[in-house]
Amino acid sequence: MRGFLLLCLFAAGPLMAKPAPLVELTADPVPLTTVAMKHGSLPVRVSLGFDKALVLNLEPARRLKLKPFPLIGKFKVNNPQVPGGEAIIRGNLLNVDTGGTGSQKIPTIWIDKDVVPAPEAGVVSVMAFDAERVRIANPRAPSGGQSHRLARAGGGEAHVKWRVGGETVRVIFDFTSEASVLNAGAAEILAANGLVRRTGRVALWSPVPALQLPVELLEPVAGARMQGIPLISPAARITRDRARELDARAAAGIAGDDDDDEDAIVVTAKSERKEKRAPWMLIGRDVLDHCGQVEMDRPGKAWILTCQFPAGN
Repeated sequence: MRGFLLLCLFAAGPLMAKPAPLVELTADPVPLTTVAMKHGSLPVRVSLGFDKALVLNLEPARRLKLKPFPLIGKFKVNNPQVPGGEAIIRGNLLNVDTGGTGSQKIPTIWIDKDVVPAPEAGVVSVMAFDAERVRIANPRAPSGGQSHRLARAGGGEAHVKWRVGGETVRVIFDFTSEASVLNAGAAEILAANGLVRRTGRVALWSPVPALQLPVELLEPVAGARMQGIPLISPAARITRDRARELDARAAAGIAGDDDDDEDAIVVTAKSERKEKRAPWMLIGRDVLDHCGQVEMDRPGKAWILTCQFPAGN
């Protein structure tokens, strides 16, 4: 009987490994890890800002001999938030071991534009670790502080839902962005509810290498917070035409076609008639550099941030 039970276990294959209880990373300024696939391993950045997925530059994907899913695994996109306005995207569902936590099927795409500069090969979601908790230490932040627990939208989702004046803003945290940025819908909601004021001053935001997008700097009112997290230096996406209107000097180096940029604040009647994107807000290092620890709690469906914010924030 004992031999029969052993034979059944062998035939059924290996037992499913339990998730790692804790993965610890360091953000200096961006957390890094390694992803392992069939033909090798790659160094990648870790993003807190999207659900379980891996995004790679084209050359590293070629070195690992990745193949797109037949027929539907390759397509072209036109988007002003891509350098040059367009890109070829390939993708498949691949076995990936993120940070040594065990191989699992992860949606993987590779793009013919660099999503990160070398030596990193791409970006992996923090949700791709097969772990109950991922804790990110930030050596640049002051020690100690207050702990903030924010519910994620769901067990496999990275974002937080923030209700503002009857509207919902999708909020993500990300060490890969130096600034906190809102799209047009979110900026309008926060301004309408007295949390921010427009300044008319223009800056540039670079979400990926070789791309600079115009933003309008916003001034948070005293005490403005997102579920206990202060708004420190937010900015709102604007179109190129709006940037030129506000400050022609800041328009230098801005590339791309604004016609399809649904995330930006627009000024033409034609663009205003377009369907607007769902409101989103990315909280970047202007805030996270004050947080000594950021933790993704998978069982608790939450983010836990331990932060020491400056007086007055």
